[in-house]
This record gives sequence, C-alpha cells and structure tokens, in this order.
Amino acid sequence: MAGNRSDRARIALTALSAALGTVTLLAAATVFAVTERHATRYSNPLLNESGLRPGVAFAMTLLTIPVLTFVAQCGRLGAPARERRLASLRMAGATPRQVVRIAAVETFLASVLGVVGGFAVYFVGRALLDAPDAEGRRPLPTDVLPSVVSMAGVAVAVPILVLLLALLTLRRVVITPLGLVRGARRRRPSTAPGVLILAGGGACALVEPVHRHFLTHPRGDDLPLIIVGVLVVSGVLAVSVGIVTGTGWLTYAIGRLLQRFARRPAGLLAGRRMMADPFAGSRTFAAMLVALVIGSAAAGLSALTLAEVKAQGENTRRYAELSGQPFVPEGTGFYERAYQLVGYAVLVAMVIAAAGLLVALADGILARRRALASLVATGASHGLLARALSWQVISPVVPAVALATLAGMLLPRLTVPSTNDTADMEVWRCTPLPGDPHDACADAAYQQAHGTLLTAEKVPVTVHMPWGQLALLAGGAVTATVVVTLVGLLFLRMSTRVTELRTS
Repeated sequence: MAGNRSDRARIALTALSAALGTVTLLAAATVFAVTERHATRYSNPLLNESGLRPGVAFAMTLLTIPVLTFVAQCGRLGAPARERRLASLRMAGATPRQVVRIAAVETFLASVLGVVGGFAVYFVGRALLDAPDAEGRRPLPTDVLPSVVSMAGVAVAVPILVLLLALLTLRRVVITPLGLVRGARRRRPSTAPGVLILAGGGACALVEPVHRHFLTHPRGDDLPLIIVGVLVVSGVLAVSVGIVTGTGWLTYAIGRLLQRFARRPAGLLAGRRMMADPFAGSRTFAAMLVALVIGSAAAGLSALTLAEVKAQGENTRRYAELSGQPFVPEGTGFYERAYQLVGYAVLVAMVIAAAGLLVALADGILARRRALASLVATGASHGLLARALSWQVISPVVPAVALATLAGMLLPRLTVPSTNDTADMEVWRCTPLPGDPHDACADAAYQQAHGTLLTAEKVPVTVHMPWGQLALLAGGAVTATVVVTLVGLLFLRMSTRVTELRTS
C-alpha cells in the first residue's frame, strides 16, 4: 500500500533492524562453526580457545534482543496514517483481524528485505575483513562459513520473529470502518513483572546446583551444557521482560505522585498522561533497558572473572613457593581484552537503544499531534508542552535504569558457580641434608624421615563491584535519554501547528 513519509521511514527502519539482527546472528553462527581443526588459525585468543567460543557466540546472540526491541518500536511509527489506510479496507469489507494481518505482513515483507540486505552485508564484510598476516592468522573467522542449516535458520527465524513482534504490537488494536482506533481497556499495572524478575533470578540461581550435580554425576553427552544454557537464557529473558514491563508500574506510580504533589501545569499534565498510558514508558525504554541489563551483567561478570583469576594466580604463587618450584605469573590482560570487546558490543547495543528511544518519542508526538495542536490553539505554550513531555519521558527513566543496572549486576553472582575453596594448601616438602646427594629425596624412606608438611592459607575470591563501570552505564543511559528528549522536542513544534487540527 502507498503511504506517507512516516510509512516509508517505518519500512526502512524495520528493514535496517532486520539486517542488523541477521548480521549479528550470522556472526554468532560463524563463531559456532569454528572447530578444533581451526584452532590457532586466528590472532584472537577468544576464537582459539574452545571453552571461550560458545560464550562469545552466546554474547553476540544476546545482542539481537535490543535489535528486536528496536523492530517492535519501529513497527509503531506512523501508526495514525497507517490506521486511516486500513480503515478504507474495513469500509471495503475487510474484518478487523484481516486488517491487522495486512499490517503485520507489511512489516514481514520489510524484514525479508532486511534479511536479504543482511546476508549481502555479511558476505561483503567477509571479503573486506579477510586479512591474514604473514603467518596466515586472521583476526576474524572469515575463512569459516556457517552450515547451510544455520544460515537457513537465520533467514527464516528473523522474519518470523519480526512478524510475531508486529502481531504482538497490534494485538489490542481494533480499526473500525470510519477510522476509529480502539484498544483493549487497560487495567492498572500489576506487580506481575516483579514475579517475573524473581523467577528469572531463580532460574539463574539454579545454575550452580545443576553444575555441582553434573560434577558428581558426570555424563558423556551435551545435556549438562544444554540445561545450563536453557537456564541462563530463560533467566536473562525473564529478568529483561520483567524489567521492561515493570516500567509500566513505575510510570503509573510516578504519575500518581506528580498528580498529588505537583503544583505547576507541566507536572500535572505529565502525571495525568503517565497514569492514562503507563505502558508508554515500557515501549519507549524497552531497548535501552535490555541493553542496560546485558551491559551491567557483562560488567559484573568481568569483575567476578578477574577476581577469580587474581585469586587463582595468588594461590598458584603460594603453592609454588611451598613446593620450591618457579612461578611465572599469567596476568589478566587476556580477560581484560575479552571484556573490552564485550564493552564495545554493549556500546553498539546502547546506540541501537538510543535510536529506538528517538523513534518511540517521535512516534508518540506524531500520534498525538492533533491533541497537542488543540492545546496550543487554546492557549497552552510550546514551553509548557515541552516541559510536560520532558517530565513524562525523563522521570521514569531514573528508577528504571537503576533497577535494570542492579538486576544485571546481580545476574552473574547468581549464575556463575562459586570457585571459593577454603581448604588450606598442603605440601610435603623434603630438603636434603648437607652432604647428602641432591636426589636423596627420591628415596621414599629418606623423604619420610626428612620431609616437612608445609601449609598455606588459600586466598579467597574477593569481588570488588565495578561501581565506576555501572555508574558510566547508568549515567550514559540517563544522558542519552535527556539528549534524545531534547532532539525529540523538535518534532513538537512541527506537530503543533494550526494546520494539524485538520488531521483526522
């Protein structure tokens, strides 16, 4: 169907986000395709270590969550104009369910175009980034292709996921033949998201008992890895969904506080709007909150890993000192570089989330442009509406960001099995007496007679919370929200002209 600029922008943004998701999943599938016979082919140790490759691929897969959230936000762009076009189909005899399917298929076709573009970017990027050094080692696995089944799965999964998100977004919409759009009556936000967050945390907390069970009952198949993976994925998804949907409750509560204590029109207007549509915050901040959960979880996991590596290094040094063996420290540079790459990935997710925030904010203004223009025509100033919009957008973001950061920080503590062993180290050390040969301790009787039992206390794993990284993440999210809100206010002036009163 032909549309206006908002429709074209929605289709383009949907295709772009589908392409980003396709490239991310193909990159993760490429990492999964690296096998032991490819080991030592790459200059990046993350790709050479068989125990680290699944984590790298899993982290890249998690990056598709903000991308898919961005898809859902793009699907709402230009909704009023699209609904007017769909109303004409209702007048021609289409049923409400049929017009919703038409709108969903429109998004589905845009995602198919994005998938095609994503495959093109992937293969072009493989050719451009294939740069082996003098020893034939590559920085990226550009010499490996995912299996045909994996690529076919990505090509099918991305459009289906986008279609499901479109149907989920439109599930409450009913379009009448005269263009009236009705939504299912919303109840007051419940505390169910809190239960979902607790359930996700409980799923992550089960990882350690499951890990201990399979240590005592080893198996020769991949069942332990599958169970742990399912627990981690379901837990992270449950916590993320709980935080995103819980923003509706926070928005409603803040709206009630503004209605009770605000004394200026901007605060009262924002409070009434937040109570009327508390789930607008969930739609607006969805991608950013998911990115925050992943980013703070990565920061917490980095701190936990570095603390364990340092404790293990110190214990190894003490053991070498007891046994009289040389000690060569390994350092933590490898792990720091690995988590630095994770930080770059989180930065990309935050940029995508900021773009989704701008799309959602602009869509909210454009969808209410007739009501806003009416307020301006009756005497409300642009400054009043700008302050009310700022209150509405910024006031829920601070508690929501704090909740997302706290939840993400706690997830690694619940998920990663504890490696704290408090048992003392014991070494039976034999030192030859003066005048005896150096290999005298090789004799068992001599060793028993002249040996000494040496003990040393193990260093416990002490995790220092990365408050600096967490503050940078949370502060960056709040700052990005403020900046995007200021940019979105540009749409406010354009949408409150008198001519907008004629918009149906």
